[in-house]
Amino acid sequence: MRIHLISNLFHPDELAGASLYTDLAYYLRDAGHDVRVTTTFSYYPKWKLRDEDCGVTVREELLDGIPVRRVSMYVPAKPSGKGRMLSDASFLWSLWRRGRFAGWTPDVVVTALPMLSECLVQRFQYLFKKVPRLIIVQDFAVEAALELGIVRLPGAQWFLRAIQRWALTSADIITTISPLMLQKLQSEVGTRRRTEYLPNWIHGSLQAEIDRQKQAPPKRDTSRLFYSGNLGVKQGLPDFLSQFNESGVAGSGWQLEICGGGAERERIAATASNSAGVQLGDVLEEPSYITRLLSTTACLVTQRPGVGANFLPSKLLPALATGTPVLAVCDESSPLAREVVEGDFGEVITPGDHRGLKACLERWRSQPGLVERFQTNALVRSERYSRNTILPQYEQLFRELAGPK
Repeated sequence: MRIHLISNLFHPDELAGASLYTDLAYYLRDAGHDVRVTTTFSYYPKWKLRDEDCGVTVREELLDGIPVRRVSMYVPAKPSGKGRMLSDASFLWSLWRRGRFAGWTPDVVVTALPMLSECLVQRFQYLFKKVPRLIIVQDFAVEAALELGIVRLPGAQWFLRAIQRWALTSADIITTISPLMLQKLQSEVGTRRRTEYLPNWIHGSLQAEIDRQKQAPPKRDTSRLFYSGNLGVKQGLPDFLSQFNESGVAGSGWQLEICGGGAERERIAATASNSAGVQLGDVLEEPSYITRLLSTTACLVTQRPGVGANFLPSKLLPALATGTPVLAVCDESSPLAREVVEGDFGEVITPGDHRGLKACLERWRSQPGLVERFQTNALVRSERYSRNTILPQYEQLFRELAGPK
């Protein structure tokens, strides 16, 4: 098959969809397909272009045998609501003008939400060729931005929701990554459109590094929380730092390590500098990231209240793959909370509940058998997110869309 993958995040970007879609491209290449990628220049999670990419409009390159076409996108210095909208609009313009590979027509186009532009462009990119389309909903970005107040433009709510719906309904098949998100998706596009639940996966290089380090694993700390990933608005980490401070757990020896980058890093740095037991570091390379997961008591995953069923954090899967318990600070009705409760690999604490946080961490320290149960259950749960389970299902969907050859 000829498969055109469109993603704003791709190697050498780090975190989130960058790792997943780079891995998907590798899998399709190894399966013998002609996969080509249109993306932008690396900017994530720092929201800053590399010096060599500034002012460049388009570049074609080869990544381990995969043709990659990079087109320009406006990257705001501070990713506010307006800045993100301008970024999305600029990417749409670049994709429409320069996103195709000359003389090549794919059998399938696949792209992902939360970037509206790459979903919208599917309506126009192969307008007269009827190329089948698949959209993966990683994040209902419009709802999250509106509900969290990231976008506050007058009249924007109706317009943005309508654009998102129009973009999604351009696809022949739409997948999403949690059962609750599937319900939300079906209410958005209706039941006549084909929708599927197909979760994210533990990408290949991550699993290989985990397997390597497990041969001589580090000793786990009994009083350390570890957060790694995007430091954005919807994660609500500045609020959690207040919760951590008010709980007083640092005084009993608990440590919190935060590694990452994003829009909220400056706020987090200001709070962390005055917080006992809190360390702030940069994005880690994969080996160091795995070492931290294997040696920490629990992986911290936070969400601001009110995000509903808009997304499921990608950092959850590496925690499961390393057998690391999860401390989820989120609404009890969220996809994250449901996953933790169903898998029984951690506990859920309501945002702002410092007493609940203290009681939870005291319980974990005094009951090592409880933590060991969470570790075992995390590894069991990780099996449903195996690369060898999930990616063949995507490949099958692509075959169904492409039809007989």
